[in-house]
This record gives sequence, structure tokens and C-alpha cells, in this order.
Amino acid sequence: MRLRDRALAATKDIRALPVVEVTWIDACSVHSWQALEEARKDKLIECKTVGRLVRNDRRVVAVVQSIGDNARVSENWVIPRSCVKRIRVLR
Repeated sequence: MRLRDRALAATKDIRALPVVEVTWIDACSVHSWQALEEARKDKLIECKTVGRLVRNDRRVVAVVQSIGDNARVSENWVIPRSCVKRIRVLR
């Protein structure tokens, strides 16, 4: 299956969607007192999210992590395209 949004949108069987690992960059938030010099060293976080790819277009990549027996989904991660470094197909 192609990873384009049209092909994904045409897929009705959730289990037919590809299982992917999305590597993406997230914001960092530090909730403790620190010196100004230390605060300037804080960095963005590289994250990995694994699940079924349900959307892949110019704006977002969306991955669901849980599928119910009633064809409903949960844990839907909607990641801005500009934050995505790569998408690796696992299955």
C-alpha cells in the first residue's frame, strides 16, 4: 500500500492500514528551577510513535495505536508534518 492520504482514506479495513514508526521532533518543557545558562542548553525531543497510519498529507501525519473490536480507534496521534523526520513501514 502506498502511504499517500488518498490510498489510506480509501482503505475501510483498519487492519489493512500499514503499521509504521514515525520519528518526529517535539517541544521540550522543563518544570524546575535552573540557571539561565542551563535553560539555554535545553533541546527539542526526538520521539517515536508506532501505530496504524490513518492519515498522511501535506499538513499532518496521523497514527492510531489502539483498535477496538467494534472498528473504533483510540490513541490517535496527529503530528504536524513539519515535525516529522521520517516514516518507517514496519508491516
